Amino acid sequence: MFETLEDYPVDPIMIGADYFAQDPRTDKLNLTVGIYQDAQGKTPVLQAVKAAEQRLVDTQLTKSYVALTGDPDYCALLGQAILGDTWGADWVAAQTAGGAVALRVMADLLAQMPKAPSVWLQTPTYGNYIPILTAAGARFSQVPYYDPIRRAITFDQMLDGLAAAKSGDVFLMQGICHNPTGADMTVEQFDALLDLLEARGIVPWIDLAYLGFAQSFEADCAMARKIAARFPECIVCVTLSKSFGIYRDRAGALFVKTRAADRERMHRAISAIVRSGASHAPDHGPSVVRTILQDPELKTLWLQELDQMRARVAQVRADIVQTEMQAFSSQALGYLASQSGMFSLLPLTESQETALTRDHGIHVVKGGRVNVARLGTEDIGWLIRAAKTVMSTP
Repeated sequence: MFETLEDYPVDPIMIGADYFAQDPRTDKLNLTVGIYQDAQGKTPVLQAVKAAEQRLVDTQLTKSYVALTGDPDYCALLGQAILGDTWGADWVAAQTAGGAVALRVMADLLAQMPKAPSVWLQTPTYGNYIPILTAAGARFSQVPYYDPIRRAITFDQMLDGLAAAKSGDVFLMQGICHNPTGADMTVEQFDALLDLLEARGIVPWIDLAYLGFAQSFEADCAMARKIAARFPECIVCVTLSKSFGIYRDRAGALFVKTRAADRERMHRAISAIVRSGASHAPDHGPSVVRTILQDPELKTLWLQELDQMRARVAQVRADIVQTEMQAFSSQALGYLASQSGMFSLLPLTESQETALTRDHGIHVVKGGRVNVARLGTEDIGWLIRAAKTVMSTP
């Protein structure tokens, strides 16, 4: 029967990784997969994580299932850490296997509502949003967010696009370190966006994947706290893969703020959707996070290590700009210094992007996304020279 199986769309990141693996050249550079790397090209296990894992080995008494919505202590500690004073009894929380599962649970819930809302997306945005929403059967539309050729957020166009949204629709946005653009809204732009959402009755849904990689963990939570303080209904999805360096251990969470009358039904709905999908969340990664957040010394160590990762990414961005100025007396890539997080879009046409890989061995995600955290010192000049060469050809 499987001859009727149709081709499924594949994540461009995975396609890029496959192309890199198939490239026979030894002088090639992989800027596709979204993981942090240190100056030696390694993705380290944080000392705070190792210490927490050892403590779990010594003290953990069971590997039994946790509740469908996970460990309440983990959810409460993480909710308090991210949402601050806005965290409280009006939130329904679920521990999830990373951020993708949190997104999928919410997408399923929205798709199953009697009057299913439309989910409005920024374009370009995280490549897995559309596959997740499509798989769930959720309705979605898109509004422009960023012009890679002009290297600028198309903020007014985004607001204009939302004029078609209806009361009860949902706007899915990223927090800091926008993926794939690296371009974050200013405080003034974000406030104007919230004004529009509130005026039109649109529910904000924020996805937090890079807490601590823009300014600091505390500062990077400000957008979610501002939403939570202002809206009686909102959605927050979180992944801790990058913030704790526990990519394969799948620690995340879903937080939904609801009115009191809806809270119990929301909890039952989320529990039912979790049961029909992941069934129970993995708990090793979340237990590591819980252990760190509960211990002041481990938390201090973790925040120091997170600061070091953020500083390295910021330094790579600064080094790109400085190297370009010194070598070429130009700033075609100067915009990278003002962006945040691991990702940015190179201002390339499709043919220029193809030439970057074909002629220079530099592999990027379709659309020109690069992970600057994967650049070593010796790679920066290579990228600049290749980018300038292909950009000089229409």
